[in-house]
Amino acid sequence: MKEKTIESLMVFIILWEAMVRAGLLPHVLVPAPSDVALFLTNPSNAHLILVNLAWTAARATTGFLLGLLFGLGAGLLLSIKSLNEYLMPIATIFFAVPSIAWIPILIVWIGFKEFELPVAASFLCSFPPVLYGFVNAVRTMDPEQVGVAMVLGARPLTIMKRIVIPQAFLKALPLIKTEAVMAWKTTFAAEMVALPTGLGALAMTYATTIETDGLIAVVAVLAVITMIIVQVFDILEKRIVGKWLGSKVKGVAEALAYVAT
Repeated sequence: MKEKTIESLMVFIILWEAMVRAGLLPHVLVPAPSDVALFLTNPSNAHLILVNLAWTAARATTGFLLGLLFGLGAGLLLSIKSLNEYLMPIATIFFAVPSIAWIPILIVWIGFKEFELPVAASFLCSFPPVLYGFVNAVRTMDPEQVGVAMVLGARPLTIMKRIVIPQAFLKALPLIKTEAVMAWKTTFAAEMVALPTGLGALAMTYATTIETDGLIAVVAVLAVITMIIVQVFDILEKRIVGKWLGSKVKGVAEALAYVAT
């Protein structure tokens, strides 16, 4: 995490604490950060949050990974022009529907199953955007690189492996990062609405009993997880760029020469 980000967070927490202690914010509704920290250091509270965090993590991660896998696979298939013309309009409709809108439908289709329901919601949150983003990334590639690689004798499978997939994945990676975060948010929403376990369900419990320190603690945990996801994807993006576009690619000419080998 950047130093300025940490500094801004510290300033925010200090101001928040000062405003509560000064009575500018109602303590019952907006607990001080120190009270939230005290809540989290309580062993029973920490254990309860960790157990529900594990539920949310398993659901969100499973749904996201399935959405990513099927999205990239279907994206490759829809890169074929004949299939794209027929199936892409349908994919666009799924992309346009807000992920939370699927939750009531999934409740009817799946029921209140503690694992299948949020995983399906997370999947439908991730799959359409990843598919749509990957197809658009392939569509906007530079055709000259592919053409020159074919002239140099590169086989279609080699072109797909060393030019199409790496470049399309790099273009789609920011969207994938966003969907990784959205998968957690969608899972959290599904847990709030329909499930007895998970961070979302725990947040609703604290809201019902007006335990605002616990409610803020749950939201803080979700925020930290989101920040960790973003940091992990930033590191992953740098490593992928270094591997695919670093030492081996020092210009288009060298890249095409590498592809043709």
